[in-house]
Amino acid sequence: MQTIRDRVARPRYDLSTVGEQRRLPVAVSDGDQLVVQLHRVEGEGPVVALVHGLGGSAESDYIRATTFGLVRAGFTVARIDLRGAGLSGEHSQGMYHAGRTEDLRAALRALAEFGPVAPVGFSLGGNLTLKLLGEPLEDVPVVAGAVVSAPLDLALGTQHLSRVTFGAYEWYLMAKMRHDATRPTSAVTAEERATIARTKTILDFDNAITARRHGWRDAAEYYAVNSSLGFLPRIATPTLIIHAMDDPMIPGEPYRAVRWDELPAITRLITPHGGHVGFHAHGERLPWYVGRIAQFLRAAAHTEE
Repeated sequence: MQTIRDRVARPRYDLSTVGEQRRLPVAVSDGDQLVVQLHRVEGEGPVVALVHGLGGSAESDYIRATTFGLVRAGFTVARIDLRGAGLSGEHSQGMYHAGRTEDLRAALRALAEFGPVAPVGFSLGGNLTLKLLGEPLEDVPVVAGAVVSAPLDLALGTQHLSRVTFGAYEWYLMAKMRHDATRPTSAVTAEERATIARTKTILDFDNAITARRHGWRDAAEYYAVNSSLGFLPRIATPTLIIHAMDDPMIPGEPYRAVRWDELPAITRLITPHGGHVGFHAHGERLPWYVGRIAQFLRAAAHTEE
């Protein structure tokens, strides 16, 4: 219920009331372009860049809820549509994947015009965020990061989705993936479109489309190269990881296996309950993680000063 609550009783967050708003186009490779929706306010703290998950967009409920809460808390917030998703889908032929950090880095570099930045990723966007934080940040002034319900091991996560609730979550995600991959602006070939229509599982899709289009031998290599688990020891930026052990979509084993005490830059809030990007509290409008992220980013910004 924590996971599907927003699908049952859909909340409404009027983002027209929060911040000075503008759209920021961000050029990426191959002539594609991301669309970033900026909600700017005068306040302390970094510019928070929100990164959606698989099958999501800048309009996903969790992105809108976090934007609403963080802007009200005094943060400038940017909602990023990854390549091929949401508004970016109208301006790009390619597609995002769990490790395409060069796109996220380009968006953060554009946002650095407004101050230091802090990426906050959800689900697959959390894997993307952790991978980026574990890579050289180059000239991007990242002062902190946070993730919610991130799959640390992509291969294990894909296997888990195929088994849990008789594949219901996977079926839901596959419908969104097929829709995004075959949108009118997509560069997929007629043969690839036919293949996408036949795919039944995320593993099928990643073997046939994601891996082949991005230079990996198969899905196994794609998962091995891009799983955030291998990047955790390289993270030096203050990073908050929020996860619930009853998450039905992300297996808990990788979280149990990590030697967290050996990762001084990472603060973890791992709870027994909360579901997948859920964390709803009785009587509270915003998810619990919004306040925890605000506290962490504010503290990280003060430490940086």
